Amino acid sequence: MNRTGRTLSAAVPLAALLSLSLGLTACGGAAPAPVSPPPASAHTAVEQAAVLHWLAKTNAMWTQNNFAALDDITTAEMRTIYLVEQRGASLPSNASRQPFQLTGLSITIPCQAGRPGVFVAYGDTDVFDLGPAMQPMAMVFERVDGRWKLAAAINRPARGWPALCTKGSPPSAPPAVAAADFAPELARVLTHATAGTAETAAAAAPFAVNDFFAGSGSVNAQAARQAGQNRRGGVSFTEGFATTANPTLALPLAGGRGFWMIGILTQTGHYASAAGLRAKNWPDGNQVATPRPAVVHHETDTFITTYTAIDPPRSAGATLTLDGFFGWPLATVAS
Repeated sequence: MNRTGRTLSAAVPLAALLSLSLGLTACGGAAPAPVSPPPASAHTAVEQAAVLHWLAKTNAMWTQNNFAALDDITTAEMRTIYLVEQRGASLPSNASRQPFQLTGLSITIPCQAGRPGVFVAYGDTDVFDLGPAMQPMAMVFERVDGRWKLAAAINRPARGWPALCTKGSPPSAPPAVAAADFAPELARVLTHATAGTAETAAAAAPFAVNDFFAGSGSVNAQAARQAGQNRRGGVSFTEGFATTANPTLALPLAGGRGFWMIGILTQTGHYASAAGLRAKNWPDGNQVATPRPAVVHHETDTFITTYTAIDPPRSAGATLTLDGFFGWPLATVAS
């Protein structure tokens, strides 16, 4: 389990991303998540066609290294990820790639004022694992320049997909945290969590202290373990989160329960070794970036991450509950 962009087994160099998977899934101690997505909306032929078009063009990138349609099918966070993949893409010289798959496609169009500008496609796919395994994902599409484009993707939360409002007007009651404030607040709280200390309600506010911030699989516990391993190996490691230019999406929940917030952050980690490191891995087990000098003194890794949360209607003492995650590496540099 990992609730940050970093995988503890390897920091994969970008040039290898199209032949290795990251396996960045969020999990927790709750019961297994419901398999089925929320109820599908009616009359979604156009949206289904848009998803299949996205899949076909993504397969052209994967199997033919043809990124001509990148700007036609992606926007926001996903455009950033696809651009990174384009820069590092290379086809295997001795093998052909199998196209990605998508099964169980279900479309939900959230309540919106006026013409719909966003929909969520649920399904099992191997696109975001680069082939090795099918995973249940939510793919958020936005209408940009008259086209439906993939904006974000989320691994299925441990407690299952939240039910979205699909009929009538979106709720008028404001959320506990406004969409414009969601990413800055989350970046602050997650950065504090990477200090590795036990979380408190005051430090986590306006977020609830759930299993993202408490327990063996929490951000705090992972950070403490990683810092300890590096410190014992004579290496310092610091990390933090920052906002991006991507606006937070606020999708209304069924029954007036607030909004499902989808926020995009960057995560940056920095290793430092005064003595220098000759080994292949840092003391925490992460692989040293390549290309690299023989003796590495510094490494900086940058990821783009998506976090989702249930944001209830505004009231005294209301807290947000983090429930989903997705992450991808953007850059890793050793010196």
